[in-house]
Amino acid sequence: MHGHYEIDDKDSTILDVLKRNSQLSIGKISKRTNIPVATVHNRIKKMKENGIIAGYTIKINPEKLGKKMVAYVMVTAVQKADQSILLREIATHAFVEEASMVTGEFDLIFKIRIKDIEELNAFVIKYLRTLDQVAETRTMISYENIEK
Repeated sequence: MHGHYEIDDKDSTILDVLKRNSQLSIGKISKRTNIPVATVHNRIKKMKENGIIAGYTIKINPEKLGKKMVAYVMVTAVQKADQSILLREIATHAFVEEASMVTGEFDLIFKIRIKDIEELNAFVIKYLRTLDQVAETRTMISYENIEK
């Protein structure tokens, strides 16, 4: 992988199409972007080589799995806790979709996806609050989400 790589409008357009459906063939990407097939192929190859495209994945519809509820859980760590280790430990929990170390009133924030209040309770009360390095939690339940 090389240093910093600047993407241009063509790269950005190709990435937008790939983000929506990474299974598309080079030909279909070419048609959707009006960029020649050879150019699309070369641009994707170059973006892979430079680490812009780090892999392809699937997008799971959590609602089809019964996981209709999103909550954000903020955590304050105890005074001497290694926040980075705590972040990584909690991030491995099955309910966690995103995990961040943040500035401000709290140390860590987790986006979790659960099916109901019982699962929220299991995560916050029965899991987080039993960890010795967790001093405080605060939870916000999301009314509506827009995924990009």
